[in-house]
Amino acid sequence: MKKEHGQVTGVIWRGPDDLETYQKLRQYSLKKGISVSAAVKLIISQTLNAIEK
Repeated sequence: MKKEHGQVTGVIWRGPDDLETYQKLRQYSLKKGISVSAAVKLIISQTLNAIEK
């Protein structure tokens, strides 16, 4: 699989807004002591669980 420039965890991050979001995500992952990929999975899982209630 060939990754595009700026692709991290299967998500393409482009532009200043995306970069700001990625930086927040990276800080979250560092605080949790997990990888960015694991943080993405955790946030998506928590969000989906919350909206299903």
